[in-house]
Amino acid sequence: MLAPHSKYSTRPGSVDDFPRLIRDAYRTSYFGRPGASFLDLPADFLRGPGPVGEDLKEVHPLPESPKPAGDDNQIAKAAAVLRNARAPLVVIGKGAAYARAENEVRELINATGVPFLPSPMGKGVVPDSHPSNVSSARSAAMKGTDVVLMLGARLNWIMSFGEHPKWNPEARIIQVDISAEEIGKNAGTAELGITGDIKIVVPQLLRHLNGWRWNVAGSAFSKQLRAAKDKNEATATALAQKSVVPLSYERAFEIIKRTLHSLSPAEEGGICYVSEGSNTMDISRSIFPLEHPRLKLDAGSYGTMGIGMGYAIAAHEAYNGPKAKASSGPTKRKKIVCLEGDSGFGFSGMEVETMARHKMDILIFIINNGGIYSGDSNSEAEWKERQQRTATGELGSDSLRGSTLGWEVKYEKLAEAVGGKGYFVRTSDELAKAAKEGFQADVPVIVNVIIESIWKGPIVSAAKLIGLNVH
Repeated sequence: MLAPHSKYSTRPGSVDDFPRLIRDAYRTSYFGRPGASFLDLPADFLRGPGPVGEDLKEVHPLPESPKPAGDDNQIAKAAAVLRNARAPLVVIGKGAAYARAENEVRELINATGVPFLPSPMGKGVVPDSHPSNVSSARSAAMKGTDVVLMLGARLNWIMSFGEHPKWNPEARIIQVDISAEEIGKNAGTAELGITGDIKIVVPQLLRHLNGWRWNVAGSAFSKQLRAAKDKNEATATALAQKSVVPLSYERAFEIIKRTLHSLSPAEEGGICYVSEGSNTMDISRSIFPLEHPRLKLDAGSYGTMGIGMGYAIAAHEAYNGPKAKASSGPTKRKKIVCLEGDSGFGFSGMEVETMARHKMDILIFIINNGGIYSGDSNSEAEWKERQQRTATGELGSDSLRGSTLGWEVKYEKLAEAVGGKGYFVRTSDELAKAAKEGFQADVPVIVNVIIESIWKGPIVSAAKLIGLNVH
C-alpha cells in the first residue's frame, strides 16, 4: 500500500534482516532527493524469540550522502542569463535547507544583491531580516521578475506552478535540484535546468558570475518591490495592532511572537515552529521570522493535514532527544512550538499523550475559530440555535455547515488529562501570560486561543447537504 508513496518499502523476512534493512531505509531516505522510507516490522517478529542486543548483526555506519556537482556548461549558460536579467529573483526552497547550503546561499545573495523569496520551509537559509528578503512583496516579485533562480524549490502549488497570472509569463526559470525529474516541470525552463547538490552548484555559479552584481539602485523592479513591501508591511502592522475580542489571527500571532521573542530572540535560533491548518499555516508564515534554517515545518509539498503533532515529536527528538544531532543557530536545545488550526489539530491531537509520556515540553497553540477554514456563528446562542435546527433535520442556511466544529471546544483539557498544562484564552493579556508560562513549562502545554469566526460567505448546512444527497 505504501510503496507508491515512498522511496523504499519492504518487510523483513526475519529478525536477522532488521539491521541491514533499517540501514538501507535510512540510506534511501537521505541519498538523492530526501524522501520517506517504510519498513513493516511484523508483530510476531517484535514479540517472538530472536537475537537481541549483542547477538544482532553489526552494519557499517552510513557515509555522507554523495554530493553531485552541476554540469559546467549548464551553469555557464545560467550565469549568462542571470547577468542579463532586468529583474532577477532567487527562490530558496527547503532543498537548500536539507542540503545544509545556508553558507553558500548567503554568500550568493550577499555577493550579487539579488532579491530572494523563501519558500515556507526554506525560511532561515538566508535570514528573514536580510534586506534582500522580499517575502512581504511576494506577489510583486513573482509578477515582475524576468529571470528566476530556484534553489531546491519546486514549481508546485506553493509556488503557483510558476504560471500566469501569479508569475510573469515571460520569466525564464532556472531550476537547481538534486532530482532530474523536477527539471522542466510545470513552467520550468528545461534547457536552463541544473541537476546537482545546491551546496556544490552555488559556488560553481558564483565562479561563473565572476563578481557580477545586480544594479539594485538603478532598477525599476527594485522600486516596485520596495513600494509593495512598504504597503504590505504597513497593512500587516495595522492588523497586528488591532486589539479586539475575539482576537484576529494577526493579533493573536503578534502577541505570541512578541512574547516568545522576549524569551528567546530570533537570532538565537532557540525555537522550532511547526504549523498546520489552512489559515493558521498561511497567515503565520509571514509573521514569525527565522534567522536560521531547519526551524520551520508545515504541511509541505502536498499540503498534508495531520502532520503537526507527529512533526513536533520528531523535531523534539532531533533537537532535544538523548542522541540529538540536529543543529541550527547558536542555541542547541530548541523549544518546539506548534501553531495549529482547530481542524488541523483534530487529525492527530491524541499525540499529546505521547508527548506527555515521553516528557516532551512541547508548546501548542490552537487557533480556535470553531470551524474548518472558519466558523459560522458569532455567539454561543446563535451556534446552539443552528445546532438545534441541524439536529431536527431542518434544511437551510440557518443550520450548521458541514465544515463547522463545536462552539469553543475546550482543547486545553486534553493536555490536562494526560499530565500537561492547559490554558483557555480570549484576550491579549491572557494570551501573553499563557505563552510565557507555556514556554517555561517542562510538560506539554496547550493554549486554546479563541479568535473571531471570520465567516463572511454564504452558508451551506450539513443538513442541506445530506438532504441533497438523499433526494
